[in-house]
This record gives sequence, structure tokens and C-alpha cells, in this order.
Amino acid sequence: MSQSIRDFERSFTTGSSTLIAKQYRVVKQDTNGTLILASASTDKFVGVLQNKPAVGAAGLVRFIGTTKVVAGGTINPGDLVTADSNGAVVATTTTKDRVLGTAILSAAAAAGDIIEVLLHISYLAA
Repeated sequence: MSQSIRDFERSFTTGSSTLIAKQYRVVKQDTNGTLILASASTDKFVGVLQNKPAVGAAGLVRFIGTTKVVAGGTINPGDLVTADSNGAVVATTTTKDRVLGTAILSAAAAAGDIIEVLLHISYLAA
């Protein structure tokens, strides 16, 4: 079973849309600095949302260490992952995507599965 080991987290104010149903999804900052859901593999990720904040509430984001994430499709241990249009993680091999981290320990068989990722946010896949 997947687990989260607490390493580094920070609180951000959420934006005008609710993130209550977006726990363990990839997030970024809006141009005004508020937290919003990542919506593309080329977004500038902040990390992974750890709680279920309402509009204007504090969103707790993990940006270093390991974390649970929602898969957007099939992912195997060792795959590099990025964000899809719904803030879920998908495997990537393209150099145009930003990398959120590496899937570890368990595979995702389908969208919606929860897996564990070792975070190492970078600008490009290998």
C-alpha cells in the first residue's frame, strides 16, 4: 500500500475555485500567487496537494520527499511522471514535459489509482 513520508510541506492560499476534491493532485500557483490545479505537463508545478481546502482556505503542498498522487492512467514503478489536464499524474518520456517525480513501489493500473511518487520537480524529462 502507498504511504506518505512527511518531509517538506508549505501552506498556500487557494484561489477562487475549490480544491476540496483535489487531494493528492498536482498544483501550481496562479499569477496572483494563489494555489490552483495544474492543467498541463508544461505547467510550473509547486507540488502535490495534501489536504482538501475550500475556496480561500490554506492548501498544504508537499514539494520534497514522497507523496501519494492520483494517477491519470497506467504508470509503472520507475516511470517519470508529469501532470495531465486534471492535475493527475501520467507517465512521460518527452523532453517538453516538466517532471514531477518518479513513481515508486507500486503501479497504477488505471486512472484514479493512488500511487506513491518520489518528488524531484524539474523542468524537463531526460
